[in-house]
Amino acid sequence: METPYRRAIGGTEAGVSYLSAELAKLGHQVVLLASPSEPGVYSGVECLNHKDVLNQDFLNGADALVVVNEACGRQLRDMGVTKPMVLWTGHADDQPPIEPLEYSRERKAWTGFAFVSQWQLDEYCQTFWLPRERASVKRNAVAPVFLEREPLAEPWFTRGSPPVLAYTSAPYRGLDVLLPAFPAIRAAVPGAVLRVYSGLSTTRGGPEDNQYKDLYDRCLATPGVEYIGPVSQPALADALREAAALAYPSTYAETSCIAALEAMAMGATVLTTGLGALPETLAGFGRMIPPSENPAALARDFAAMSIDALMDMKLNPGKAAFRRETQIAFVRQHYTWASRALEWQSWLSGLTAGK
Repeated sequence: METPYRRAIGGTEAGVSYLSAELAKLGHQVVLLASPSEPGVYSGVECLNHKDVLNQDFLNGADALVVVNEACGRQLRDMGVTKPMVLWTGHADDQPPIEPLEYSRERKAWTGFAFVSQWQLDEYCQTFWLPRERASVKRNAVAPVFLEREPLAEPWFTRGSPPVLAYTSAPYRGLDVLLPAFPAIRAAVPGAVLRVYSGLSTTRGGPEDNQYKDLYDRCLATPGVEYIGPVSQPALADALREAAALAYPSTYAETSCIAALEAMAMGATVLTTGLGALPETLAGFGRMIPPSENPAALARDFAAMSIDALMDMKLNPGKAAFRRETQIAFVRQHYTWASRALEWQSWLSGLTAGK
């Protein structure tokens, strides 16, 4: 439960923690089954090791079960679980943990399906013939610490300082496009800096030691690029206060994109591609180019779009300031885990009433 405040973890894992805490604040008894190093009660949520309590009697003591990212409904029903069950997933429909949904018995095992975007829901319904009446969009939200931090009162384009770009996603989702694009951006916008908050470790041990060595070396060799590596969410919130933009030439079909929401909450413009659910997530904010399977062409187009966006902000600071303020207000109003908890409470109440 407290891990997101201490070190970098996946968006889904962090979201489960935040939603659980908010449901507990509403007065619900929430039990989180995972692999905690020290089982106990954290932020009002009882955290237990799933290996100790994953049995029929314990699970049937709940009003409802929410299973994250694993289509194991048949196994749980065969175990004797009779309570309403929801599959909540941020996975794309081609991921191995979701493959059992190909079978009708697996689909029938679930009372409901929760997705993080309408785009993702539509993809699942098309791929697995899921019944739409049992599917619901339950969007992600920004971590509480991003709401506790205030964006800089004066953005870069009125301070007169060079823009700082940030990359905060996994390396395989577009960093290989961004690094060759950045020199053109820096040439057109002198002094621009790119800070990379992504895991490129080459000393983890094991056969994947050098998986991202080329990207790591390129970060070190490219003028204006500062490799930071993964940081905790409080540290990332502080870093994004300084960011002019999230530079994310996405080559991965995001089902939501918490990284974009967090950047938007801190006042950074999102520069990305229109792949997957990104247009839905940005909700009209930021700038996008069409996705491409040609890395060189994508790098060229991304650089051109980024240059145009940054120069537009610099030359039209009043318009840029209005867009920035509107974006910050939109995310902070519509993408909180407290509001998500109310949505989940209402939806689960309906599911359990119809059990």
